Amino acid sequence: MPSIRSESPRKKPTQARAQHTVESILRATAHILRTAGWDACNTNAVAKRAGVSIGSLYQYFPSKESLVTALAEEHAARGLGVLMEAVSAASGGKLSFEQTVRHYIRAMVALHAVDPKLHRVLMEQVPRLKGGLDVMRRVSTPAAALVRSWLETQRKHLRAVDLDVATFTLVTAVEAVSHLQMLERPAKLDQELMVEELSQLVLGYLKIPPPPGPPGRAS
Repeated sequence: MPSIRSESPRKKPTQARAQHTVESILRATAHILRTAGWDACNTNAVAKRAGVSIGSLYQYFPSKESLVTALAEEHAARGLGVLMEAVSAASGGKLSFEQTVRHYIRAMVALHAVDPKLHRVLMEQVPRLKGGLDVMRRVSTPAAALVRSWLETQRKHLRAVDLDVATFTLVTAVEAVSHLQMLERPAKLDQELMVEELSQLVLGYLKIPPPPGPPGRAS
């Protein structure tokens, strides 16, 4: 499937009024994607929904693709913020190893529960945009670096494991389960139970299992 073209925003808003205009445009884009889908989203529809002229929209966003790219960057940055907060709490000694894992997973599951319809559209369409994978990597790369850095500080709690492999495995697993749990089976899975099961998965993968007890005496 050919990539859809993508363009960066033409300019960044600096004044409060311009920032409000851009925010209104992005919220209008999100509303249309959420309620009507990708095909119904275009610059004219967004401008009308946002209450701005098409000329004002084009000052900042030259195309539909640049609007969606900006939304995807905003959405991904929230996920990075969640991870940074969890790592910060752990680094400050506020949370134990197990608490840090549960805190992060709970935050990621909750993040995916916010606006799942928009999340679905972004996850389906952004990889098709020209440069869309680069947009995702700009957030996923520092996120993975944070996880690896935290794992490095926690080596005494871990079984012998290659940290690069562990980082890739854990980040991918948490993201995939959080994503699919909300989009594919949101009404069937208890969110808190999912947090606990995913935490057990991560903790079991990372930690040395307890040694087996003494063999039982045959009766």
